[in-house]
Amino acid sequence: MSDWGLMNTKSTNKMGCRSALARASLLLAAAATLAGAGCAFNPNLKGGSGSAGTGGTANIPGLTGLTITPPTATLMVTSGGPKQTQQYKVTGMFIGRSSDVTDQVSYSVSPTGIVTVDQNGLAATTGTSGGQVTITASANAVSAKAVLMVSYTFVGPDPGMSATVPPSAPGLFTTTTNTASRAPQLIYPNDNVLFPPNVSGIEIHFMPGTGNTLFEVNLIGPLSSVKTYIRCTAPAGITGCIYLPDPGLWSSVARSNAGQGNVALSVRGTDDTGTSVGASQTFHMRFSQDDIMGALYYWTTSGKTAIMRWDFGGSTKTAVQYLTPANTDGSTCVGCHALAPDGTKLVASAGGQGDGRLLLWNVSTNLPLQPFPLAQRSQFESWNTDGTQFVGVYGDNQSSSSPGHKGPVNLMIFDGTSGAVTQTIDLGGLRADHPDWSKNSTGPETIAFTSVDATATTSDQRPSTGGIDYIQKNGATWGTPQVLVPSQLGTNNYYPAIAPDGNLVVYDHSTCTNGTPALGQTPDKSCDADTDATATVYLTALSGGVAPVPLTNANAPGVADGTNTALTDSFPKWAPFIENLDELHKVVWLTFSSTRQYGLRSPPAPASTDETTKGTLIWMVGMILGPGGSDPSYTAFALPFQDITTSNHIAQWTKIFVNITIDQP
Repeated sequence: MSDWGLMNTKSTNKMGCRSALARASLLLAAAATLAGAGCAFNPNLKGGSGSAGTGGTANIPGLTGLTITPPTATLMVTSGGPKQTQQYKVTGMFIGRSSDVTDQVSYSVSPTGIVTVDQNGLAATTGTSGGQVTITASANAVSAKAVLMVSYTFVGPDPGMSATVPPSAPGLFTTTTNTASRAPQLIYPNDNVLFPPNVSGIEIHFMPGTGNTLFEVNLIGPLSSVKTYIRCTAPAGITGCIYLPDPGLWSSVARSNAGQGNVALSVRGTDDTGTSVGASQTFHMRFSQDDIMGALYYWTTSGKTAIMRWDFGGSTKTAVQYLTPANTDGSTCVGCHALAPDGTKLVASAGGQGDGRLLLWNVSTNLPLQPFPLAQRSQFESWNTDGTQFVGVYGDNQSSSSPGHKGPVNLMIFDGTSGAVTQTIDLGGLRADHPDWSKNSTGPETIAFTSVDATATTSDQRPSTGGIDYIQKNGATWGTPQVLVPSQLGTNNYYPAIAPDGNLVVYDHSTCTNGTPALGQTPDKSCDADTDATATVYLTALSGGVAPVPLTNANAPGVADGTNTALTDSFPKWAPFIENLDELHKVVWLTFSSTRQYGLRSPPAPASTDETTKGTLIWMVGMILGPGGSDPSYTAFALPFQDITTSNHIAQWTKIFVNITIDQP
């Protein structure tokens, strides 16, 4: 197996609380070994780290080292039950002696919100969730760490359904009489899905089974056991049950099991007298150790189209409208767009195919950086790492006498403040489309792009017979184009995106189902790179030596899609972070648009004749980084904050959600 920086995710983690505790012991042993070797070990969780206790740095004269006991421990907390406590003892080492310094050191916990530790070393649960907690005792320049595993239990009606679910519901599911016809069928979320722990609003969809009026939803993980009781509810027009868990209950499951392994989801059904019970199949989900942060900007067809935005670190429930035709000339729609990595600048193409006028926007002031439109048109853009430049292309109408364009289309480098073209990169006769500029701070700067059939009369929005090429910068000079994915008649490879590690590249691959166009011919809609039904996301690496692979798990249909695999998985984009899946593995996140079923919910109506039968929603998927060469993806989930009644496309990420400092007049 070739090494391209990826690890397969097929293995199943069935770790329970006891084996989690054993792993914690191994981690602490590893920490001691690393400390002795002069290496750093930091098990703190990103996004949840911090102090809860005395804080500060204690000063104990003559102290040379610390130990904390017990090094590992487990507490069981029940929702609504009493606090559970664990007493710690800290021993200080001095020259020739040791002494109890429990009440003299400073304490911190990571992540916060699960336990607190007082000045006397007593840890107490908060009762809101479980999880793996690192407790650190510090004084002078030395510290000692202990791992506390807190297991969370909840049994009772979902807090949002306490008025309709009887308190006696748990007792109705104790019967040993099982009826196959009563078995509910899980529909969504997909089996083997990965969620960031701070994403809420995830729905559970299922078919109710025969004769059931009451349901038990089980979410059983390494550090949680949740049995919640619900009624079947669903919006008008939907057959089946759609359950939105109470936000606090979902958060408890997510936080308890962040970075810990699989959570088993199942549903059981019965009637209000507990006559007999039916049980669904079991799906598995995981929660990454780290939260996902930053902002997401995407194009929606709401009204006259708009660019929406979402703050992953915020508290709102739905995305908010950000840019509309009012921000151009009052009537021209905005669509394809790109954000500087720090979120302070945005460039958007207006008017759609054949137009390409550019809006250059200052997100911080909520005002244009330059009057609309810029002098040079472009249809697809991408920013460099520091947001000082962006790259664009324009192969649409070059003049009024030329309805299309034949021949080379070179890459243009724009100044990120003035919007002026400062450089044109000669590609030696190639025609470029869909450029993507790498965002990694190490390694060579790279621009990947779709290398389009230069002899065909096609627009940027509908390139034909594409392959994936790239150029790299050596000093101040861009090199010659290198082939990453060759073009091939009968297929189209397009819309590349470079991962935050600077090496991995995803792109779309579609098949010409209505006949293979010859070179120089305009393809039909089955493979023109504009919401192709057969579009699937592929993965390859700039380092070479590895054949591209489809992201089979990410591309896979859900239960409600049945055997349909033509799901229009388009416009893949990476989140700008490399995060922790658990203590041993890294995870990266990807979004794409798709016409697949959102569980029991059908995709939105088509936004235009380009979408002949279905609109698209934005889906998100996690992938593991590590050694390997096969599919590293989990299954995908629909972003819950989007308007599911409209068609949504091209989700663009930034590291920071920039607040507006000056209101637009």
